[in-house]
Formats: sequence, C-alpha cells, structure tokens
Amino acid sequence: MQAQAGFTLIEILVTLVILGLLLALVAPSIDAFVPKARLDSAAKQIAAEVDLARSEARIQSKQFVLEFDLKKARWRRILPAEMQLTTDQELWTLEPQTEDWVALPEDVVFTGAGNVNEGVARDGVYRMVFDENGFTGDHVLLLKLQSDPTMVWSVQIRGISGKSEIIADFDGHEHALEEVGEGAF
Repeated sequence: MQAQAGFTLIEILVTLVILGLLLALVAPSIDAFVPKARLDSAAKQIAAEVDLARSEARIQSKQFVLEFDLKKARWRRILPAEMQLTTDQELWTLEPQTEDWVALPEDVVFTGAGNVNEGVARDGVYRMVFDENGFTGDHVLLLKLQSDPTMVWSVQIRGISGKSEIIADFDGHEHALEEVGEGAF
C-alpha cells in the first residue's frame, strides 16, 4: 500500500488558527508602521463629519455646529435644541445638545483651524456653524503628527459649494485658504 501525500483537515485548521491569531495581533498596530494612515484617517473622518453636518442642516432646516478643540485634539457635534423638544416643553427652555468629544487618532493633533476673514486660530475651541440651508463659511482645519511635524494635512472646506479637499504636505507647509473672488463662479 502506498501512502497518499497531502495535509489532513486538522493540519489545515491548525494552520488557519495560527494565521488568524497572528493577523489579530498585527492588524491593530499596522498604523504604527504607517503614520500617513493615521493622518489620512483623521482627515477623512473630519471631512465626512462636515458633510454629515451640512446634510443634516439642509434636511432638517436647522442650525448644526461642529466644535474642534485645538489643544486637546478632539471634536464634537452640537445638535439643535429642537431635536430634543417634546410636546410638554417650550423651545426657549432647551439648550443645544452636545455630543461626547471624539478624540483624534493617537499622535494626530490640530495645528490650527480658521477662515480667510479671521485667520487661523492655534488654540481654544474652533466652531464651524452650518445654517438651516447647510451653508457655512470657508474653513481650513490643519492636522499633523506630533512625532513627525513635517507631515501636515490641510482639510479645506468650501462653505457654499460644500466641497471638502484634503491636501497632504510632507514638508511641514500648511495650506491656508485663499479668498474666492467673483471670477471663481
């Protein structure tokens, strides 16, 4: 009788379990090897939140606000007071509802936020207000890595068009907003 070559089902399952365990250990720390991924992730998440706030303001015809805590590297939404209104309450008695702060990924910080008219703020809480039509001013949010200050991501938000653009810079340059004139339309 001749023995057949190949693997048994048990050998294949043990190999798959070992590979799964290795992947589970390595996957959470992948961004430690790729710092650019942390900045990309933070910038895309902020751009998505800006789009969501704009959409909700338009759909509900209510003012929505995003706050960015520049010193503590976190942000949150402030929902209109009308969202919590019940039949036995008066609107004037309610305060806007603030959601919990959301921290930026580890090692990612804000270097500033601002607009063309007021310039770039470097600390404090920066507010981005969307009116009941979903419009806001033009804003820029600046992100960088604490461990590598040469990597600066600028998230530019155009208030009227709703366009968000992420500009990556590997030389430490911030890309501030430029004023848009009549010729741009």
